[in-house]
Amino acid sequence: MDGEVAHIAALVISANHRLRNPHDPMVWFSRQRAFARVGSVHFEIATDEAPGKVRRTTVARSADEWLEQLARSGTRRVLLGFERQDEEIVPGETIPDRVAAGFAGGGSRWTMTTESDSGHALGWRAGWRAAYPKASDGRIWAVRYTATAAEPQSPGRGIEAAATELRHALAEMSEFAWSHDAKDVNRRFTSALAILEGAPDPIPVPSSTSAADTLSEPARCLLHAAQRGWMFDAMEQWGRLAVDEATWRDYARRAEALYDAVTNALVAAVNSSAPPPASGEAPRV
Repeated sequence: MDGEVAHIAALVISANHRLRNPHDPMVWFSRQRAFARVGSVHFEIATDEAPGKVRRTTVARSADEWLEQLARSGTRRVLLGFERQDEEIVPGETIPDRVAAGFAGGGSRWTMTTESDSGHALGWRAGWRAAYPKASDGRIWAVRYTATAAEPQSPGRGIEAAATELRHALAEMSEFAWSHDAKDVNRRFTSALAILEGAPDPIPVPSSTSAADTLSEPARCLLHAAQRGWMFDAMEQWGRLAVDEATWRDYARRAEALYDAVTNALVAAVNSSAPPPASGEAPRV
């Protein structure tokens, strides 16, 4: 899965866990795999002071400091947001987010929204810069999250609905891979299906304790299955597909459905970590 998406997802889950369990030391927090290549992370709030003039106020100089700041600021919950862009790079040619996701900084727009008890909200977006290219530990990235005033957002669909969509999309892609002799790709999709059903991972990956371990079992299975099904930046695994135009259109249709299912699943799983909805908020479906 894209490192930027993994980082923001880990932050959202971790923040909600801290808000619900303020006395948990969360000793695993800074050692999460999603943070492994990040050398520094900075959080700031941007406000308009005058036309064309923006004031930026630092609120935290590390992820740990940001978590502490959230707990003190009356934040009720943090939600992951997702918005497709499908940019027109060349006049008349739209690049789907599922394709652009394979390039640095490409793909859909991911945000996180912090909501306070009073109903106020801030929308956070990340900027990534390779500030430490010679870092011996591989932590080459400096990440800056900038917040602006935002509207409270819906947590999105529920776990069961997202799992149903993902299950269908994975099965469709698995069938396509099998019929075109892409064995390694098919193995990845079938392993994602197994993970979604709560079965042992057929392709186990070494991992340590992380924010995902604080989720319910159905949400954790959904998150890991979505991560395994993220095939949009690993097209080399398909090899040289010899297909005609009709077959390529069929592939594009299935790949689009998978992209929607994977991204919806990520949002649903991550946002399941948020505290219960406030009175009057529509339930997740």
